Amino acid sequence: MRRNLRTRPLTDPETDPGTARGSRGRCRRPDGLRRSIAALLFGSALVLPAASLADGSTFFGPSQGLEIQPELNLYHHVGDAFRLLLRVDPTFIPSQSYAEMGAGVYAAWLVAPFAGPLLSPDIAKRRRLDVRLGASWYPTTSPGTSGWSDVLELEGEATVRESLPGEILVTLRSRVEARWQLDLPTSFIWRLRLRPQLEREFPLSREAGSSLTPFLGAEFIWTTAQDMWSQFRMLVGLQLGVHWFGTGQVIEVNASVFTYLQPSRSYSPVIGAVWYQYF
Repeated sequence: MRRNLRTRPLTDPETDPGTARGSRGRCRRPDGLRRSIAALLFGSALVLPAASLADGSTFFGPSQGLEIQPELNLYHHVGDAFRLLLRVDPTFIPSQSYAEMGAGVYAAWLVAPFAGPLLSPDIAKRRRLDVRLGASWYPTTSPGTSGWSDVLELEGEATVRESLPGEILVTLRSRVEARWQLDLPTSFIWRLRLRPQLEREFPLSREAGSSLTPFLGAEFIWTTAQDMWSQFRMLVGLQLGVHWFGTGQVIEVNASVFTYLQPSRSYSPVIGAVWYQYF
């Protein structure tokens, strides 16, 4: 089985950044770039320690080992209401010599625009609802001490957003997954994942359209394997939104803890780094 059952932060901004920055956005000052990189490094220093639990073994059970999750997301917009996504997201567990490749393709429909002072190039943050359908494949590339796995997954999700006082953006993502374990012994399960999240964007340079967005969230996972809520996730992270090329980039660092309630209590600390590229 796949070692963690992760979800991505819900990153999926005044007027459209491509319009707001105009021709000036293509000639940013070097100091703006340096500020963006410095802000991201500072955020990393704040986020990464949260991945470690001082003594989680008493409540959470034994650790299954630190997981490292780099990720690349490529978005292509088709008009203002649709976009396509290609995602690559491997997982590494050094303590178990385990490695897993992940890849997925998705199509999304963005509904009900609303105004807001956001600079992020992710236009989904200016939609009250987005609906996404897609498929993912997660084959093991190095079994280590965990064994082989080969999971095919079909996904359907809906994310709703609302603005709160203080320019806080609240989101709730609901996802249904159909998962086939193709490696022996084969199996099939359904999962329901509910993920609330809070975030707040802080502008770095309105002229360049750059910003820094801290976020925190949780996730509750129900599965037919146990017919119960079997997993819980806590998540914190930081996103740097910039417009270097294409229609923009979001660079994210995050830390989370997956708590497995069934079949036995355990936990996995996770460190992630994500590049979102928009075209």
